[in-house]
Amino acid sequence: MPKGRLLAVNHQAWCLLATISLLVGIAARAQDAVAEKKAESPRVAMCVPLAVPVTPTTKIVVRGWALNPAIEVRSSSPQVSFKVLSAASVPVPNGQDAKQIGDTQLELEVTIVAGGEPCDATLTVVSPTGESPPHKLLIGSGHPLVADSEPNDGFQQAQPIQIPQAVDGQIHGDRNVDVFSFDIADPQSVTIEVLARRHGSGLDSLLTVFDHRGKIVSVNDDHAGTTDSRITTELVAGKYFISLQDAHDHGGPAQPYRLVIQPMQ
Repeated sequence: MPKGRLLAVNHQAWCLLATISLLVGIAARAQDAVAEKKAESPRVAMCVPLAVPVTPTTKIVVRGWALNPAIEVRSSSPQVSFKVLSAASVPVPNGQDAKQIGDTQLELEVTIVAGGEPCDATLTVVSPTGESPPHKLLIGSGHPLVADSEPNDGFQQAQPIQIPQAVDGQIHGDRNVDVFSFDIADPQSVTIEVLARRHGSGLDSLLTVFDHRGKIVSVNDDHAGTTDSRITTELVAGKYFISLQDAHDHGGPAQPYRLVIQPMQ
């Protein structure tokens, strides 16, 4: 065989071997990625709602990562137990990040023993790939507890609450605002606080207090190094409104919150 032709054949063979090697490497990396994903341990982002009332049974949704193959959910409290009802992959709301709010969820039945008291309990998701770090679930409340009642999107539809009060709710959709009203009989200092991001919620709260004329009394976005909001203000007698929304106008199933209003301690 002529030398030039032999060199051409060798070059073609080398190119073929290089291509095969590259394809084998790509396939191996893909298999490694699949194996790594399959081996991912479960992690919890949030519970929806963030808290449950002290009642015999209730249902919650736990959102996070790699929750689909859950075998059981363990409780840190002897007065609280969990039963897995379903597990599924879930879509990520528009404009939000699956790395922050998760893309899988569990539906759980929560059982609280008779005579149970408000407490903090943690839940741990157990799957064939491992266990999640414990995640806090608020059980009951130290204040009278009510649920966010829609529609409450403006002053005319404001949901009446009292002092003290805890409200468990959710910013249901983009550009949604939840509005609450309360009355002050005598001058009083109050604290209004949002519990959300500290418990895994995707909500970046923006909290505003208005007087009866619609004038802003106080506003807060972030407090004490978190994106949760907190306002402490002195109020004269009269009617007031609390507006709660996401600072970026996001909303959906990953935006639960607890709103607490109480006399300043």
